[in-house]
Amino acid sequence: MNKNSTFSKRMIIEPISPVFIGSGEKVGKFETLVDGGKTYILNFDKLMENDEFVESFVEKMDEILNPSTKDGALKEIFDKLKINIGDYSHTSFPTIKDKNGKPKTLQISRFVHTAGRFYIPGSSIKGAIRTALIKANEAFAEPFENALNTPNVSKSEVNKIEDNVFGSAQLSPFKALIISDSSFIDKNYIKFKKVEVIHLERPKQGIPQFFEVWLHDLRNTGSNKVESRITFKADVLSKLLQNGARKEAVDYLMQVFGSEKNFVDTMKEAARILIEMEKQKISASNYQQKNELLNFYNTLSKINKETENGFVLRIGGHSGFYSKTAYRGFLKRDQVKVLKILFGYKKVKENNFPVTTRIVRLSESPKDILPVGWIKVKLLD
Repeated sequence: MNKNSTFSKRMIIEPISPVFIGSGEKVGKFETLVDGGKTYILNFDKLMENDEFVESFVEKMDEILNPSTKDGALKEIFDKLKINIGDYSHTSFPTIKDKNGKPKTLQISRFVHTAGRFYIPGSSIKGAIRTALIKANEAFAEPFENALNTPNVSKSEVNKIEDNVFGSAQLSPFKALIISDSSFIDKNYIKFKKVEVIHLERPKQGIPQFFEVWLHDLRNTGSNKVESRITFKADVLSKLLQNGARKEAVDYLMQVFGSEKNFVDTMKEAARILIEMEKQKISASNYQQKNELLNFYNTLSKINKETENGFVLRIGGHSGFYSKTAYRGFLKRDQVKVLKILFGYKKVKENNFPVTTRIVRLSESPKDILPVGWIKVKLLD
């Protein structure tokens, strides 16, 4: 790649497992309705198109905003207007109750959206690609691991590792990498699903959460894809070098983006490392459904190898510690201990870190589960 050339490709992206990219927005308590043994997540966009519902909602606003009377007030409105709750709900699920038999307050997180349309932010894609490019290169990944080998290392020193490897934010060669927001996702593939934190050593589960996720296309219709664009500008690197950017880092990215094949091969290698780590962790666990997860990762590995001009990538929230960091192997006990001290991870176990993972439960079947966040990316001119 010469100093004036530009690498620019369309990226066709499709989910292989449920993807969650949070907007920071939660479903409000008044947006759910407990009716008998079911809890409904109400579709208020649709409800607000019904003038009679809006009028009744305003009349009963005080009751609806009171947790003790909310469900009864909402149910009264649906009964009065002869509205079927299911027709105005995103989804429903068996009500989860506490030890006293009362419905639990649940965390229900929304997918990132604008004006009611869902998309993948370019920053989320760039962050995942950036981490993968570091993970794929042992020389650049090694300093991140070595930083935790010193028991008395400071938090500021750990936070400066990337600056030491790639230069400051102003001089980082990743400034040459530009990725656009995706096109809009087909709403038919955005659903609320239960996400569970599972313990890999013993049969223990935390309180389930509900995320609005981008689901994969089980029917393979070919319609569940979005498009983004990746651009790498070599001339930006030239200017950064003149201002003191680190030559080794610049040379690495120049080599990666020197051809489509170089970039794809590098991304495939990063995915291979992460997939093998996930398989190793799951294989050593006591999780009852580990065979289902292992089958998924075996299939994922095949997709990564066989996708022409493409690779798999893990993006979004709750996709795991090792998918978000440059580490190419599991941290040792002493390294986890340093991590705990630096960042206050009081409940983290020093052995077998991390000992939990998140899965999306697609149905009530115990075997109908998938990990979070895997997509397939294919490059086109």
